[in-house]
Amino acid sequence: MQSVENKHGRLPSHRGRIYWWIVVPLAILGSLALSELFQASSHFNHSGLVLIAGAVLGIPVLVLLGFALRQGLGHARTLVSSLKWWHLLWAMLLFGALTFRIRGASEIASEPLDAWAVFRIAIDMLVAFVLLVRLTLRRTHWPASMLRGVVGVLTVYGVVCLASTAWSVFPPWTFYKSWEYLIDIALVAAILESVNSTEDLRSLFNWTWTLYGVLLLSVWKDVLLFPQEALHGQVLQSGAALGIRLEGEVPAISSNDVGTFSALIALISLARLFPSTGRRSHTSWYIVLLAGSMVTMVLAQTRSAVLGVMFGGFVILLFSKRGGRLGALLTFVVAPVVALFTMGGVIWSFLERGQSEAQIATLSSRAQWWGFAWQTYLERPLTGFGAYAGGRFAVLAKLGLGETSTMHSDYLEVLVGTSIWGMIPLVIALAATWWLILRYARHPWNPQERQLAVEAIVILAMLTLRSVFNNMFTWHPPLPFLAILGYAEYLRRERQAAVRVAAPVLRSRVVDEPDPQLELIFR
Repeated sequence: MQSVENKHGRLPSHRGRIYWWIVVPLAILGSLALSELFQASSHFNHSGLVLIAGAVLGIPVLVLLGFALRQGLGHARTLVSSLKWWHLLWAMLLFGALTFRIRGASEIASEPLDAWAVFRIAIDMLVAFVLLVRLTLRRTHWPASMLRGVVGVLTVYGVVCLASTAWSVFPPWTFYKSWEYLIDIALVAAILESVNSTEDLRSLFNWTWTLYGVLLLSVWKDVLLFPQEALHGQVLQSGAALGIRLEGEVPAISSNDVGTFSALIALISLARLFPSTGRRSHTSWYIVLLAGSMVTMVLAQTRSAVLGVMFGGFVILLFSKRGGRLGALLTFVVAPVVALFTMGGVIWSFLERGQSEAQIATLSSRAQWWGFAWQTYLERPLTGFGAYAGGRFAVLAKLGLGETSTMHSDYLEVLVGTSIWGMIPLVIALAATWWLILRYARHPWNPQERQLAVEAIVILAMLTLRSVFNNMFTWHPPLPFLAILGYAEYLRRERQAAVRVAAPVLRSRVVDEPDPQLELIFR
């Protein structure tokens, strides 16, 4: 077929197509942004300044959005082309855990199975069924993988939770939630048996961040459809600097979770804008993701998530080839100065959320919950009250917080539920994940492996900080934690396999001088 050429003898340019990629998003997003800006400005003390800032920044921001969407679609095509069977199951775990109604402890006790509970159980059983079918057909031998390394330690934690059904204050709840968590671990084990390269683990990371990004889009969808509920669902103190607090309605996503998901996307965007390899791509896309996630996190007003992003940002700059010195300067000079001069101003006013010093001292009443939880734990110090049931039914329900599902702390939740028997394997699994990721970030085999390790360190740092104030590691499904733990275990198994291959070579020859390549394997 003869190609059509223009009058200069060249093929037609794609600029017209690129033009439409910019103009169409500008028209759509511009209309939405203007309507949201006028609506949101009324909630600020200086609404006029907000409108002026929006007018000045509007055009360059929308132009950036046009380019970013084009890059994002290219990124999405690459991700879709790499999807495998386990990506679907990974998404099903998250989808099945979404909340479409909120029930109290008394309602759960009187009617454990309603329509949405049956739906959730069906999703979990479908994931388990697929894993069993693949095991039966000898496609994926995941049971052995489930008992090895760091994954095996976490499996011990799941088994302890399951065993606590025998003395649980609500056995059906403990039994189901424990099996649910074990299914999560089984899928991680199956993925480790199926992946063949670091690129496969990168696709797992990207898929995980994409799923949480979709949830954030769902929250913003609720801002358009249910603005009153999404922005004013939580009653704030009259003195709050920002009179709104963002949360999701359908599905129900708490402000704490919105803040956590925003922190995830913000840190990943930062890590890829300042890569450890010194090479970056899709810059416009990650700038837009960073800006959008930061705005979402501010509107969610989740303090520990803000602190997690600040800490993670410093870690990124310290690891980045582009920002090593800048990271040190920000960490040890700029940050303390900014904190000193703004602690009594806007930043501190925002972090207060209108609360008194006494309320802040109790960590939004968490300290009172934890104090009561500790006294409750002392009633059964050797066994606890049953995994997942102890916190909700033995502590929170007695405090009149029946609709609160967790203790807002992984460690108190585990201690009240399983005593030290669950705490020991959980802490070992977390410590081992930290050790492996830090070790292999220092001695990677290729740039991509180092970049993924740095991303894992940053996200794990944020999750570890948040785990003190929320359930990041033990509540179904902790996909970010499981993805990082799976990557750490993958690196461990790869090094272990390399040692097995290199051992016969070492035994068959006498080496007078150390071989740098063999030394790298044994590091």
